[in-house]
Amino acid sequence: MKNKILILLILITSFSFAQKTQKAKENAVYGKAKFYVLKSDGITKHGEYKITSYTLPFRNMVLGNYVNGKREGLWTEKYDQSGNQVKIQGNYKSDENVGKWKYYDSKGKLIQEFDFDKNEFVSNSECGTDKDFEIEVNGVLETKKLNCPPTRIGGLNIFIKDLYREITKKSPFEVNSSGRTTININEILSFFISKEGNIENIEYSGKEKNKELSKVINDFLKENNKNWVSGILNKEKVNAKISIPIKIRMMY
Repeated sequence: MKNKILILLILITSFSFAQKTQKAKENAVYGKAKFYVLKSDGITKHGEYKITSYTLPFRNMVLGNYVNGKREGLWTEKYDQSGNQVKIQGNYKSDENVGKWKYYDSKGKLIQEFDFDKNEFVSNSECGTDKDFEIEVNGVLETKKLNCPPTRIGGLNIFIKDLYREITKKSPFEVNSSGRTTININEILSFFISKEGNIENIEYSGKEKNKELSKVINDFLKENNKNWVSGILNKEKVNAKISIPIKIRMMY
């Protein structure tokens, strides 16, 4: 009898959940986002969320779940080039990253594994390079080889690709006599990652000649000021500089 009551409650709960939500969709970076929202307001995401590629064979690029507007449970993002290779995978709890998250390159190699519960890397392929970094020690700038460079969780290359995408999408560019847009940028963006993991001392070499583009870059940095990890020298966190060449030359 108890089992019958339990089954009945599950069926009633499932039916109630279905009644409380409605399908919705919107355009996303890699494709069409399809999800459910609460009928009560028509806005709050609640239920399965997925982004399906715009083109055939319509692969799922992002798959996860929302509960009352917050990401919950396992989320997976794939690379748009193939739609098969996992890019990022991990769990959310009330919209916060929890547990171990894994980040891969487009060939399937593990770039990083980060434990959000312990706030530390399990593995990081960016460590152990011979590259010199400018660091600030007691107000004095020095050049050192670091045990681990300053980076962003998920890998610096992914951050740079997202930055390039933002620049080409939002920046105003010249339109030639044929009506084609021309992009020709060769600049340097640099900033320090503090011991606390914050972006500081932003410098962009093209800020005077292209103030609108400079604003796009600064806005992007403000929106992506989380999940940075400071450089490590002899097991100590240091203020270290990241320099990113911004070279984009294209016409469309």
